[in-house]
Amino acid sequence: MPNDDDSVDAKVLAALGQERLATLLAEVAMTNACMRRRLRYEMSAQNDEPSIDLAVRQWIDKFHEQTSVFDAKQIGELAEELDAMRIAIASNVARAAPDLALDLMEQFFELARTIFERTTEEGWEVSQVFDRACCDMVTLSVNADIEPVVFARKVVAAIISDQYGEYGALVPAIASAQPPAPAYVYELKALLQRLQGQPPGGMDGSYAEHGHVLQRALRELDSPSAT
Repeated sequence: MPNDDDSVDAKVLAALGQERLATLLAEVAMTNACMRRRLRYEMSAQNDEPSIDLAVRQWIDKFHEQTSVFDAKQIGELAEELDAMRIAIASNVARAAPDLALDLMEQFFELARTIFERTTEEGWEVSQVFDRACCDMVTLSVNADIEPVVFARKVVAAIISDQYGEYGALVPAIASAQPPAPAYVYELKALLQRLQGQPPGGMDGSYAEHGHVLQRALRELDSPSAT
């Protein structure tokens, strides 16, 4: 006897058979852009044509092409799609092309503007996805053996350009990753301290207006639990 609620049991679905399930998925994809983009990625990844990193890049590009305003229901669906995209980068691409995974994750963060500028919803589900992506970015940087100085500059550029909170968990993630990445923490702290000490007209004077952001980042590095 079927349940009275709206839940769908995966085991029951499996009993429908591959052909029937494929038909149902195709029908859903016709009216659901999130499902359509994800299925295109899955098919590309399955066929290995194009390569896995290019398949994710195309997925990101398709996401960027959206122009409609997102309502509350769509924000939830987009968050699920974003998280699937994040996982694809942090796992599938990281295994197949580790040198390209970090670049794709940086492109992933650019999607924040695509989402938050076209919705009046709070979008906390989306924010949580970007928080997890911040942890992924630290891991990908370590695995890619990015030079600590280069890493520190990238982090500073990210946190001062943070308009939607997408990088809000980045510095705490770095602080929490101190055991495997002590050089990253050291170089980031040194850069933050140096930039804070620059006069408005100095070489790095363009950072003077972001002093409060730099100070907060320093506090977060000293205390991973700081907010």
